[in-house]
Amino acid sequence: MVFSFKYSVAGHSFRLVLPESFPSCSWLSPYEPFRCEDDGRSSLFTLKLESVDSLADVLKGEVVEIFNDEAPYLWVFREDDRYIFAFSYSRNHPDCMLVASDDYSEAVIYIDKVRYAEFAVSNAAMLLYAFRTLPHDTLLVHASVVKCDGCGYMFLGRSGTGKSTHSRLWLESVEGTSLLNDDNPVIRIIGGEVHVFGSPWSGKTPCYINEELPLQAVVRLSQAPSNKVSRLGKLQSYASLMPACSCARWDRASMDNLHKTVEKVISKVGCWHLDCLPDHEAAGLCYKSVKR
Repeated sequence: MVFSFKYSVAGHSFRLVLPESFPSCSWLSPYEPFRCEDDGRSSLFTLKLESVDSLADVLKGEVVEIFNDEAPYLWVFREDDRYIFAFSYSRNHPDCMLVASDDYSEAVIYIDKVRYAEFAVSNAAMLLYAFRTLPHDTLLVHASVVKCDGCGYMFLGRSGTGKSTHSRLWLESVEGTSLLNDDNPVIRIIGGEVHVFGSPWSGKTPCYINEELPLQAVVRLSQAPSNKVSRLGKLQSYASLMPACSCARWDRASMDNLHKTVEKVISKVGCWHLDCLPDHEAAGLCYKSVKR
């Protein structure tokens, strides 16, 4: 017996299928705001969780590369003409393995320890979501987003730059501001307009809001000894947004879709660069500049 759950994020649905040994999973609570009725229609992907005695039973191929500068690490294995993925807390060894169909519509995430279930499902679902939604003018972005004046404001930057801190400063300094997502919001172009959505994936901040907003601005942050904001041109805007988007960068078709969608976004949304200190003055300066 298995338990099947259907969710919709930014209008894209997917299924999670869990074995009977996981009948009640508190760690699925971030997905609850996104749960939808399973009407039998097809979803973008189905992800199944399976337990094995040892990951060595499913470990195949040679390591191509290990991505990310910090956990979670993404391992890419290659076996003949197909890719197999793994995720881990360290660069020493994989903690779970993801085996997917060629088009990523069907996948199984394998674990050998029950405590890795949440970690495995979360990372596998994000990867599949990013890969499967790219052809649909959709981007899963590593960023923090706040809601203000009925619009979304997105903050980008390398890990440790202070995206979450800057969002918090907006919450404290700019009246009427609330947090939409603090790690992996979704951008989607609908009817020629750019929208930003909350997702079940919000990093260390428990913020799982199923809401859609027009995207007003994208701001790339850099730590600096003083606060200064500047509007970016199209080339600079592209260079700021593109690296923050999840994508199978080794796959030509995925990269083509990524380029096209990023180009559409920056043609519609103003992009900025903020040199900043972690203070309220930076939040105020940013708000006054980008709300225009």
